[in-house]
Amino acid sequence: MGKYFCVDYRKLNAVTRPDNYPMPCTDELLEKLGWAQFISTLGLTKGYWQVPLDESAKERSAFTTHVGLYKFNVFPFRLRNASATFRRLVDGLLTGLGEYAVAYLDDVAIFSDSWADHLEHLQKVFERIREAGLTVKAKKCQIGLNRVTYHGHQVGQGTISPLQAKVDAIQKWPVPKSKKQVQSFLGLAGYYRLFVPQ
Repeated sequence: MGKYFCVDYRKLNAVTRPDNYPMPCTDELLEKLGWAQFISTLGLTKGYWQVPLDESAKERSAFTTHVGLYKFNVFPFRLRNASATFRRLVDGLLTGLGEYAVAYLDDVAIFSDSWADHLEHLQKVFERIREAGLTVKAKKCQIGLNRVTYHGHQVGQGTISPLQAKVDAIQKWPVPKSKKQVQSFLGLAGYYRLFVPQ
């Protein structure tokens, strides 16, 4: 396992204007995927480290170590607007492909009603990824399946269902005894609220 380091950007983040770029609605993504006959999911690798910084941003990313001063050439983790910047990049990557491709941060899903269409859709998405200079992580990809796991759900061929292991975890959750424990349980159970009658 590689070693990672963390730069404390709290002071920079405190004076950075927030970028309130919207996150996609998971329920809408799942609805699109649920009806597909063929689905592929691609996991972009290295996340923010695939986003180049302009010169002024490089200066702001500077940090010191015991051997000198360094600047990032790519978007470091822990910056206030990192997820919004990456989300905007991925949305731009998929512009015009929304009828068969969606993304949640670095997880791209391609969905189609026929195998021939799916191959064509995959080719277009892969071309966009190559043109953007991004890479995918093979271990995080599922290609040409009828049903896939996407954000804690099984989707495809007209169904959207929760993962059994997560349902089991909810059912085995100990009885909450404090306000914080109740909040934790509601957060966990609320993830599958669409599957709870009434």
